[in-house]
Amino acid sequence: MNSERTRATVRYKHALTALRPKPTLRSPRQSTFTDETALRQWHRNRRFGAPLSPGVRIPLSQPLAAMLCLGCMLGVTGTAASAAQSTAPDADSQQAVEEAAARVELSEYVEAINVVEAAIEDIEQRTNRYDLSLVRPLVVLGDALGGVGDTEGAFGAYDRALHIARVNRGLHHPSQVPIVYREARLLAKLDRWKAANNRHEYAYTILLRSYGGDSPQLLPGLFALADWYMSNYNIFSARALYEHATSVATKHLRRDHPAKIRALRSVAATYRNERFPPFYTRRRDEGGSTVGSYAGFQYRPTNNPSVNSFAKGERALIEVINIVQERDGGVGEDVAKAMLELADWFTMFEKHARATSLYRRVWELLQSKPDLRDRTFAHPTPLYLALPNDPSKPDGADEDEAQEGMIELSVDIDPRGFVSHIDTLHSEPKDLMDFKVRRALKRARYRPAFDGLNPLATEDVRIKHSFVYYRSAHVRHGGIETSVAHRGQTRP
Repeated sequence: MNSERTRATVRYKHALTALRPKPTLRSPRQSTFTDETALRQWHRNRRFGAPLSPGVRIPLSQPLAAMLCLGCMLGVTGTAASAAQSTAPDADSQQAVEEAAARVELSEYVEAINVVEAAIEDIEQRTNRYDLSLVRPLVVLGDALGGVGDTEGAFGAYDRALHIARVNRGLHHPSQVPIVYREARLLAKLDRWKAANNRHEYAYTILLRSYGGDSPQLLPGLFALADWYMSNYNIFSARALYEHATSVATKHLRRDHPAKIRALRSVAATYRNERFPPFYTRRRDEGGSTVGSYAGFQYRPTNNPSVNSFAKGERALIEVINIVQERDGGVGEDVAKAMLELADWFTMFEKHARATSLYRRVWELLQSKPDLRDRTFAHPTPLYLALPNDPSKPDGADEDEAQEGMIELSVDIDPRGFVSHIDTLHSEPKDLMDFKVRRALKRARYRPAFDGLNPLATEDVRIKHSFVYYRSAHVRHGGIETSVAHRGQTRP
């Protein structure tokens, strides 16, 4: 039987070699690359053969497919057992990998690639191509390749790291989840939203399978998937996950655990964003569709989440205040922050008397920190300001045709935090974005300036909105760059 497994393993390795031929190329030990294009090409050929996109199926000839199947049936057990006998990482290689990781943090990607490639080669020579100690350097390599824009190489490095982790630890081991999150971030960066969503949900499925739905170890996965849904304006799916995280934290963790406070605040945020979408929305007569990255991803909870409930969001924030007060004795910056959060909630939902009462309490709590108090109350603070995105690039337009536009406005903020008056001071090009920006400002909500007793009206708050446009652009929108400057006089 052992001889059969050995022969099957040979066939299996031969099949993999046929899939990914590895030509003889120079090593980074012999020559350090300074040209990023050459480095990317070297890496793709050296490590992965022909570049493959994630999820692409390779058509196999019948003999090759048969060899792979035979290897899986007879030899995979032996291969996994051999790979599981991972040796301890060499100190020099480990130090080189950490050096490469530090270079990635400093955006020194080319240098990092050279260092980590040499470390990978050393590990392979001392052990084998399936040794568990290869996972960390491959992840660092993927990060570095993504940094220089070689997304195919980055996906290849992450894919190999995942494969090695699964061979050594099992198909559903949670140690692979950080690599899956890296793939998801890279896919989102490429605007491949559906594929990124699939990776986030796959990571959550692994954690759910490993720990169960009632384990506190699931909380990082719950927050990661819920935050992803929130970033795509999938409000109800995010809310269901945050509510489940609140339930798990309440059952297993102490009352003032940061995970519970985070879950409660996130539940309230879903109700706020449901009422105040964090992006510009068109009127029906403007044409087009709502701008945002929401792509219809859905998490299906056991119970339907509540919809548009001011009271549930309020209760979540009140519970946060109670928890922090019990922990800190009713005083301190954290208590002030929790109360300010609820006061802003009341302002946004037009409960102005309750908001004013809480602003007074926050003012008292911050008496010993006048700088923080002034930053909080000296000027109006935007709580909701969803300005429009850039006009879209028209078909056939070249990048060198792009120009920067700018609109500057002066607004007055009343004591309720509403914009009461708008003046356009400068617009270039004229009338391209004026209507959309003015319309967005009419929907805005501000925390008004405050003198310790009452909210104040503020005149001449300056808003500058910069955007990239093409002269023939018309309706669709893309990115946003906005700066807000506060100045002017306040009055009661």
